[in-house]
Amino acid sequence: MEFPDAVPVDSTRELHDWLVDNWWVVLVAGSVGVVGLATVVKFAGSPFYIHKDSALFQHGGWYILNGGTLYVDIWDLKPPLIYWVSAVLALLSFGNMAVLQIYGIIAAVAAVSGGIIFVGLTAHRLTDDRFAALVAAGSMLLVTSLYTFPYAGIRPKYFAFLCGAGALYFALEDRSLASGVAAALAAGFWQLGGLLAFLVVAINADRGGARGAGRTIAGGLVVTVLTVLPFVLTGRTIPLFVEVVLGPIYGVERYTLVGRLLTLIVELGPGLLLVPIAFAGYALAIRRDWRTYWWVASGGGLYSLQIFLEFQGTIELVLFFVFLALGAGVLTAELSVPSRQSTLAGVLVVLILLSGLWAESSVIPGNDAAVDLQEDHDIPNYEDLPPDPPNSPSMQEIYWEKQKPDNCHYRLGHKQKYFEMVTGGSINKTTCGQWPYDREPLPWVLDALNPLS
Repeated sequence: MEFPDAVPVDSTRELHDWLVDNWWVVLVAGSVGVVGLATVVKFAGSPFYIHKDSALFQHGGWYILNGGTLYVDIWDLKPPLIYWVSAVLALLSFGNMAVLQIYGIIAAVAAVSGGIIFVGLTAHRLTDDRFAALVAAGSMLLVTSLYTFPYAGIRPKYFAFLCGAGALYFALEDRSLASGVAAALAAGFWQLGGLLAFLVVAINADRGGARGAGRTIAGGLVVTVLTVLPFVLTGRTIPLFVEVVLGPIYGVERYTLVGRLLTLIVELGPGLLLVPIAFAGYALAIRRDWRTYWWVASGGGLYSLQIFLEFQGTIELVLFFVFLALGAGVLTAELSVPSRQSTLAGVLVVLILLSGLWAESSVIPGNDAAVDLQEDHDIPNYEDLPPDPPNSPSMQEIYWEKQKPDNCHYRLGHKQKYFEMVTGGSINKTTCGQWPYDREPLPWVLDALNPLS
């Protein structure tokens, strides 16, 4: 890799051509540089701050190495792969929770940077346009929490983003087995990655016929078996199913349509304008060559429905934004003329800057008003939840003090409280994962899957 010449600033056309010539260096250095620098700045402002969710995941990895049992001693909705990652990091930290936090931050930065790079590579493979690749990758920065939050620790959605974007890239490279593996890994970090797994099978079937689809499914099955097998062998299949499958179903939030749309504005701010840009790209590309671009529009359409399922923050939309970013890349390629491409890129740069200000400060007019309006139209998701047990420590205290809680419900999130409340359980118990219904698991599952029942 040759080091690029100095960045030209004399004209827009020269800058455009320089970016095209040095696109790979800009893609990698820009992705790692932006995410890494933002993380360093945030860490310097709040050294060793850890978010309560990240504390759960990282503490869980340490706890598993020290006798804890996932989904029995630790109640959580998330699939198990994030705990395998955090367990490896905990092993490498030798029980030092500060070192574990640093490792978690590094892993988060690596996952996010890798995901952005994969988006750029996918756009390049799709359009054969280097500038479009940079536009697509840069568009991911409209998900502000991708670069403003890794300093707070590890999160499964970062890895779902990395694996999901990688799965799309491998599919376009006709590496169907690797594509299936990556898609299954995405689902193993976050349930909503499963939708992408089905899409990847369809892409590989379209490109490689039955053989391509078969290899994709085979790769996914290998990951699925290796993920689930430890729970089968240790008799923990029921706890896994109860918390990872049933738990999220009960945890779907209530909302009003107006309130949810206002939440989009509050969370995304100016970044919401990527939606019409991306959909314009879908329309132009499908009109010209729908057989090449069908899956981009399909993915964008499918993941847009997620807004009405799970949406507690910007990071929840990261997979939706993968397809929006690809749509922006496709639109860039369709414009073709360098001056038009540069204009679109300039608009996106402005949106990225404004989105960062919207998320990190209240200097942009309308921010506070949007929040107030959203709260007026919002409705409570979980009413009459049981109170926390007396003297319950915070997740941060549990993490830093390396506690082994007596209760399996020590994260004490709203969703787990609600699940126990509606299924007749309790948040005051030493072990979790019990089957919550009178009917036996297998007949219950078969009946639930029967559309005629």
